[in-house]
Amino acid sequence: MVGAVFGIAGTFAAPPLRGLLWGIDGIALVVASAMLAIHYLRKGDDTAAAGFLAFLAGETLIVSGAAMELAASVPSFAAGAGLWAA
Repeated sequence: MVGAVFGIAGTFAAPPLRGLLWGIDGIALVVASAMLAIHYLRKGDDTAAAGFLAFLAGETLIVSGAAMELAASVPSFAAGAGLWAA
C-alpha cells in the first residue's frame, strides 16, 4: 500500500520531492518483495520465491535512479523493467 501511494504521489510531484517519494516507494517494494521471497521459500514454493527475488533485483535497479533526472535514469529503469518482465 505504501509503495502504491508514494509512487503515484511522486508522479505528480516536482523533481526534488519526486525523488524522495519514488525512493520511499521503491524501498517499500524492495522490503516487501524480500519478505515475500522468504515467506515462499519457507513454504517450499521455490518458483514464487524466485519470482519475488527477480522483482527485488529489478526494483533495486529502478530505485537507484529515483533521485536522478528522468532522462539520466533511463538505462537503470530499462534494466529493472527487463528484470520485472523476467
